[in-house]
Amino acid sequence: MKRVISATFIFFTMLNGKVFAQLETEDALPLAPGQVELGAAVEFQTSKEGTENAIPLAIEYGLSKRFTLLVEPVAYTNINPKTGTSVTGFGDLEATLFYQLLAETKGFPAVSLSAEIKLPTAKDSLIGTGKTDFTPFLIASKTIGKFYTSANLSYTFLGKPPGVTASNLFNYALGTLYEASEKSILFAEIYGNTSALGGKDVPEGTINTSNAPELTGGEFVASIGYGYYLNNNLQLSFSISYDNNNATLFRPGIVWTSHGGRNFFKKHFQKN
Repeated sequence: MKRVISATFIFFTMLNGKVFAQLETEDALPLAPGQVELGAAVEFQTSKEGTENAIPLAIEYGLSKRFTLLVEPVAYTNINPKTGTSVTGFGDLEATLFYQLLAETKGFPAVSLSAEIKLPTAKDSLIGTGKTDFTPFLIASKTIGKFYTSANLSYTFLGKPPGVTASNLFNYALGTLYEASEKSILFAEIYGNTSALGGKDVPEGTINTSNAPELTGGEFVASIGYGYYLNNNLQLSFSISYDNNNATLFRPGIVWTSHGGRNFFKKHFQKN
């Protein structure tokens, strides 16, 4: 995923994770049947190459006790490189189906599988490849005291534009939430992927990807943030991320969850 500006933006505009606390790391806790979760964020990224802005959205719905559907459009994307032409438009759209294999117990984590498809709704090649990607996930989540931690492993089958040779991606993520108070959480995560260009460390600008400028070398991102519940259903958050291309991303967000909200710090566990 290389482009004029650092590809941290791609992770965030894809919202490669559930909207709770604005984590990119997926969690294994499904929504209840009929429960709805809506999320939105305003993203601003700055690097030595320029700036990027985006407004990603997320709509999540509990289909059943174990199945959850997540749809993630990017309503607005703006890329302003220091050299070259600025572009504005819609981002790509993702749809992800989650299935919880195992509920969390005192001794074992919750385990879920998911399948994500990225649809090429972006019209500009600086924003998207114009091809469909598919990513299966393995997700594990565990509550330990005031910490709720999730780990992800996934593999992305990239849609390749004509004339472009690109490798599929191994992806990883590790994120944790800390219950600071009844209304406040702190969160942190690391996540990344292998290179689409056939090597772990490919310097920016060393390979011609003119047919797919959003393709890049391997990514590594670290993020920290804070979330505050206005009530059981409405959460505000703010996070800062930094990647291995020296790009910094600021991200205020809001999440609304219907019914009783989503409790990540349960005092009891279901029996498998």
